[in-house]
Amino acid sequence: MKDGFGDGMTDEATKAKDFRELEQYPKLVAEAVPGEKCLPCLLCEPVCPTKAIKVAFNKTREDFGPLRKGIKGKITVDRDKCNLCGRCARFCKAFLLVEKGEKEKTPRELVPYEQLLVDEDLCDYCGLCVPLCPEEAIKVEGTPLDLKAEPHIEGKIENAKDLCIGCGRCALVCPYEAIEVKKPFEGEIKLIEKNLVRCDPLGCQACFNVCPAKCWYVDERGKAAPVKEQCILCGACAKACPVSAIDVERSKIRHTEIKETPWASEWKDAISSIVTGEKKRPDVSRAVAPPEIERLPMPKIEMPVRDPELQRLVEEALRPVVPILKKPKTRFIMEREPAIVASEKIVERMKKAEAKKQIEMKKEKPQKVAAEET
Repeated sequence: MKDGFGDGMTDEATKAKDFRELEQYPKLVAEAVPGEKCLPCLLCEPVCPTKAIKVAFNKTREDFGPLRKGIKGKITVDRDKCNLCGRCARFCKAFLLVEKGEKEKTPRELVPYEQLLVDEDLCDYCGLCVPLCPEEAIKVEGTPLDLKAEPHIEGKIENAKDLCIGCGRCALVCPYEAIEVKKPFEGEIKLIEKNLVRCDPLGCQACFNVCPAKCWYVDERGKAAPVKEQCILCGACAKACPVSAIDVERSKIRHTEIKETPWASEWKDAISSIVTGEKKRPDVSRAVAPPEIERLPMPKIEMPVRDPELQRLVEEALRPVVPILKKPKTRFIMEREPAIVASEKIVERMKKAEAKKQIEMKKEKPQKVAAEET
């Protein structure tokens, strides 16, 4: 179909495209590739920070018919052998994986589940789960299903390449070392100790919020720290840190081929600057300088006259509030909650602090009297 100018271009060709979809533009290489050892299991799916991994099975227990009634038997799970891979739970509703609480989920403890439970009210002891368990942790006593052919239960893992950032969490949590990860950058992330003393991860959390790999945690010193094996060296945390306590050094970048295009040299310079940190400046030798601008001096700022008595009253009124406002927990409330909710919570904390102070004073009073009498 020709347009109004008669150039013969189709409507599809004239549509604006995302430049990241065009082949002539280089792209970062970040991927996690399952190998032959992959079963698959269910551990990698929930730990992926970008939800790039999906695991599916070709059949579930329901595909083999409804539960048989009146079947007696017994099912046991060897807790020492079970690695909470989740294959049985995805196949049959009789198994339930109990997830850890949000506080227990940390980058250093990637396994997302706490334990595996079995609801025998939903089990007819068919025994199909036994061959599914790679650790041979399940034993079933009962009447097996009468099947005409051997059941072929297979799983499939899909990793969306456009979502994968190459953090490696899937490889670290995998008990079978079945995933090969290619990170977009090579290098090192460092914490600057002299600036780290001002780090307040409870009140700030800038590095936690911007990290696409979710690799930050609070260490034993009460400071923010990354799990370096999961860091992709994107540098977002270094840019976001208000106390400049993070430094990211890159030594190599993985990217697709740079096509020979008119802007190929600009792409090469831009990619090189990610490693060196130095940007190539354009040649401005032939640029026309702007005319000089007359700069007027800034007017002198007149300080307002302070009333000493009023200032004393204000300081006296604020004195009981200052210790509460300095606490990291209070700062966290002020930054995260709406103004009205934050003020109500802070007032409540002040009342509790005052009540605690009164109780301590009552306890100290008899001790002082006893000390004076002796």
